[in-house]
Formats: sequence, structure tokens, C-alpha cells
Amino acid sequence: MLDLRGLARFAERHLMPDKVLVTRNVGEDVLDPRTGALVPAPPLEVHSGKAGLYGHQERIRSKGGHEGAWVEEVRAGYRLLLPLDAPELREDDTVEMAEARDKQAVGRTYRVAALGEVSSVPALRTVWLEEHNRKADA
Repeated sequence: MLDLRGLARFAERHLMPDKVLVTRNVGEDVLDPRTGALVPAPPLEVHSGKAGLYGHQERIRSKGGHEGAWVEEVRAGYRLLLPLDAPELREDDTVEMAEARDKQAVGRTYRVAALGEVSSVPALRTVWLEEHNRKADA
């Protein structure tokens, strides 16, 4: 049997230099004891730790307009690499870049666009993201 622990350690050390905070909106309101009002529940922390964020452009072809002509569009997407022991992320979870080698990435948030990939030979987790909130310097 192939031992993937060495490959997983290599991936964490060299492909995951950043730190993320992943939260999930639980969707239920809670009672604020001070005001007696229902307020949105705080998000649930799903994962906090090592990650690697990598850009990925996606080409999409779709029929556009009433003539039915094919339109080609390029969208920016992102691939998030996580350690194998990270919990499974769900669609619509929010990923915030807490620390990053690229300082412009810090503070940006992304939405999980699809369930993470699985593999017969797992060494790391791959999750696809869409950019949610870009905080550019003024």
C-alpha cells in the first residue's frame, strides 16, 4: 500500500503557505437577551488553519441573446488547497484569507462554489471558490 503521509506533509509545507478562516452561516435567528429581538446567529467556524490559494480561469460557453448565438466568457475562479484532515466544506461556506504571502489577499473573502474534490489516492483537499468580497486599498 502506498504511504501518502510524506506527500501530504510536502503539500502542506510547500503548497499551503497561507492561513484561512472558514465559516458557515447556520441560518437560524437567535434571541438577543439584551433587546429581546431575534438577530442572525453568529457564523459557525468550520476550519481555521493552513491553506493555499491559487487562481484559475474558467472558460464558459453559453447561448446568449435571442438569436441563440454562443457566447464565450472567461471567469476568475480560485482553487483552495487544504490539509487532508480539514473538515469537508459545503457550498456557500465563506473563506476569509487571514494570512497570506500575497499581502493583497489578506482580508478577501471567497464563497465555496462546489463540494471538495475526492480521490482514490488522497493527499490533500481541493475546493473550488468564487471571489466574494475584494477589499482593495484606496
